[in-house]
Amino acid sequence: MHALVLVAALSNPFVLQSNFWMNLHHFLRAAGRGMPIERTMTAEDRKVWDEVVATYKSKWSARDVLFDDGMVKINDALSAAREHAPDFPNEPELKATLEKAAPVYRKYWWPAHDARNRSWIGTVQPLLARYVPALTNRLAASYGKTWPSKPIVVDVSVQAGPVGAFTTYPPHSTIASTDPGYLGLASLEILIHESSHQWATTLMESISRAAKAHNKTVPRQLWHAVLFYNAGELTRRAYAEDGIDDYTEIAVKLYPVLCGEGCRDRVAAAWTPHLDGKATIEEAIEKLVSEWP
Repeated sequence: MHALVLVAALSNPFVLQSNFWMNLHHFLRAAGRGMPIERTMTAEDRKVWDEVVATYKSKWSARDVLFDDGMVKINDALSAAREHAPDFPNEPELKATLEKAAPVYRKYWWPAHDARNRSWIGTVQPLLARYVPALTNRLAASYGKTWPSKPIVVDVSVQAGPVGAFTTYPPHSTIASTDPGYLGLASLEILIHESSHQWATTLMESISRAAKAHNKTVPRQLWHAVLFYNAGELTRRAYAEDGIDDYTEIAVKLYPVLCGEGCRDRVAAAWTPHLDGKATIEEAIEKLVSEWP
């Protein structure tokens, strides 16, 4: 079985799947970037695997999964694949490379990887059933949007690029089931965060306009900090309504990297009134940027 597709209900805004070809692709990308892989294999299998990893290293491991249109198309094509690897018109070697690696991957890794992905899906599925659609509607409303009518496909993979999760547009998310920051209760937040990337461009443009108007230089990733805070705070509030008072948002340790020391507090001060219905999104951005040191 190459893919597990789980849809809890028609109202579920996500389609979660563990896809063989997607997992193979991202595992090979990681191996090509130097991820240690220690596994006892036959000499023949080791030769095949090393050759494929070398090919990936030279052609696909270092390419950007977000801003390289070719890589986005590869990701989307693999997500839709089932029994057979798809064709890649602009990547003539990729199908043959995946097919060459597939028997080795299936023999040594896929059962365990698939089980890990299924476990991740099994953890988040009850959370989706409990908190959706209220949470996704709140998320969309916080950006002045409505949730798209078509569910977002989420590929759960043993690896997901160099950062553990990413989303391309039209909305398609890839999340690593092995990332320790996205386990348990945090699995719901990372789904909410990644789905909010569909409105990231609008947020970036709004922050850029405000910075220009105020002649401010703000961190390049300030928009991302807002995206993290918004999803984290909405998830925290949903859990708190259920009596879960000790949830910590996944980006707590990321804010200094994204936008410097004290950034989270400044984002929270500007954005919380918006989430409380006391300020518009424009007013929240104006406050955040105009008061930036």
